Amino acid sequence: MKAFKRAWLYITRRKTKTILLMITFFLIGNLVILGMGISQASDNAKILTRKSMNPVVSYERDYKAFDKYVDSLEDEDEIEKAYDHFPQIEGKIARKIGEDPRVRAMTCYQQGIANSVGFESLPVGNEDKKRETPVYDGEGNLFEVPDSNIATYATYFDNMIEFEDGTFTMVDGHMISQSDIDAKKYVCVVTKDLAELNGFHVGDSIRLRDRSTIWMQKDYQEHGITDFTDDDFILEYEIVGIFETKREVDTTSDSFNWMEPWENPKNVILIPYGADKLPRHKEMMEKNREVAIAEGWLDPDETREEPEVEIDYLDSVVFLLNDPLEVDQFVSDYQADLGEYTKLNANNEMFKKMARPLDTLSFFSNIIVAIVIVNAIVIISLVTALTLKTRQYEMGVLLSIGVSKFKVVSQLFLELILIALLGFGLAAVSGSMIAGGVGERVLNYQTEVDSQYNDEDEFVDDSFYWTDTSDYFTDITQEDLLSQYEVSVSPALIGEIFVIGAGVVLLAIIVPSFMIMRLNPKQILLEQN
Repeated sequence: MKAFKRAWLYITRRKTKTILLMITFFLIGNLVILGMGISQASDNAKILTRKSMNPVVSYERDYKAFDKYVDSLEDEDEIEKAYDHFPQIEGKIARKIGEDPRVRAMTCYQQGIANSVGFESLPVGNEDKKRETPVYDGEGNLFEVPDSNIATYATYFDNMIEFEDGTFTMVDGHMISQSDIDAKKYVCVVTKDLAELNGFHVGDSIRLRDRSTIWMQKDYQEHGITDFTDDDFILEYEIVGIFETKREVDTTSDSFNWMEPWENPKNVILIPYGADKLPRHKEMMEKNREVAIAEGWLDPDETREEPEVEIDYLDSVVFLLNDPLEVDQFVSDYQADLGEYTKLNANNEMFKKMARPLDTLSFFSNIIVAIVIVNAIVIISLVTALTLKTRQYEMGVLLSIGVSKFKVVSQLFLELILIALLGFGLAAVSGSMIAGGVGERVLNYQTEVDSQYNDEDEFVDDSFYWTDTSDYFTDITQEDLLSQYEVSVSPALIGEIFVIGAGVVLLAIIVPSFMIMRLNPKQILLEQN
C-alpha cells in the first residue's frame, strides 16, 4: 500500500514527466487499437462468411494437376499409360471419410443415362428449339436411337445431402435403405412428377434400358449372336419410394436449347450402387470378348482376369459437415489418404481470392502492432532508465530505511501502470470513435489496390470440367464477404489493450530493475553529501 501511495505522489508531483509518458501511452494505445481492430474485423468477416456458407467438401479429381503431369510427359507410351491410370474417385475412400463424426450427410453416386421402357418422361421445354442430330452406324446407314430420357443416380449411401437440406423430400414410401444398397437390390425411388405423369405408386415396377446396350445388341446381331433377347438388356426396378425435388430446368442456361430429356431434374431415378448391371452381365462381357477376338481387337491368347475385390468408382462424392468452421481442418485431415491426382475441394480457392484484401489488411495490421509494441518497450525502458539517474538519492533513502529492492521496483512498476492506465483509457475512448472510419478507409484503399492486379492473377477456373458438385457450394461474392467487415472496439478488445499495456510496462522495467538491484544505499548517500 505504501508503494502505491509513493507511486501516486510521484506521478502527481512530476506532472511534466507524467503528461509526456501519458501522451506516449495514448499514441501507442491508439495505434494498437486500430491495428488489432482491423485485424479482428478481417478475421471476423471471414468467420461470419464461412458460417453463412454451406459446409460441404467435394472429393473429386484434380484435373489441373493431372493435365499438368501429362503435359510434362514426352514419351507416347508414358502418356498412354498415364491415361490408362486415369484418377478415380474410390468408394472405399469415400466410405472411410464418411465415417468421420463431423460428417452429417453425404451424396455419393455414379450417374447413368437410360431410356425408359413402357413409360413417359417429363419434357425439358426446348422441344421447339432443339435440332435432332442423325446417328449413323459404321457403314453409313441411318441408325435410329431413341433419346435417353432418364438419369439414374446409383447411390452409395442412403443419407443423401439432398434429403438433409430439403432439396429432396419423401412424399410416399421410403428412401432406399443401406442394406438394399449393400445388397444391390433392384429397387428405386422416383420423382413425384414422374410418378404423377405415369400413374406410378409404391410397389409398382418400372423398366429401364441403358443406351449403350442398344449398340451392344446391334453388334451381337451383326455377329450372329442370338443368345440374348430384348428383355435381357432391360432392367426392372421396384418402386419403394416417391420423392419431390426442388430442382428445376435452368431455362437461362447457355445449353438449354441442346438439353436432353435426361437432364431434366424431374427425370431422375435413384437406384442402389451396383444395381445398374444387367443380370446376365458376365455372359455379355464374355460375348464382347468373343466379338473383340473375332474383329482382331484382342489377342485370343490374352486371358481376362476378374479382380478378386470389386473396385467401386464414383462420379460424385460430396460430404456435408456439421460445422462450417470445421471444413479446413477436415480437408487437411484426409488429403493424405486420397489417391493420386484427386483432392478434397471446399471451394477454398475462390474464397481465398475474394478474402485477399482482408488477409492483406490483417497481415500488415499485425506487423504494425508488433512494431509499435517493440518500440514502446524500448522507448519506455530508455525513459525510465534515464530518469533513475535523477532519483538515485530517493532510492538510496528508501533502501537505507529498510525498503526492499523488490518494493522499490514495484513502486516503479506502479508508477508506469497508473500512467499507462490513464493513457490507454483515453486511447480506448478516442480509438472507439475513429476506428470505424479509419478501418473503412483502409479497406476501400486496399480493395482498390487489389483490384488492379486481379486480371494478372494466375487463378484458373476449372469449371469447364464436367462436375455436378458446384450446386452444393454457396455462391458468395466479394461484396458479400466485405459487407461483414466492421471495425469496432469491443470490451474484449479494450481488455486485450490493457493486458498488452501491462505487458509493455512489465518488460519496460527489466533494464531499470537491474540498475536498482545494483544500487548501494550507503555509497549513494555518501556521494550525495
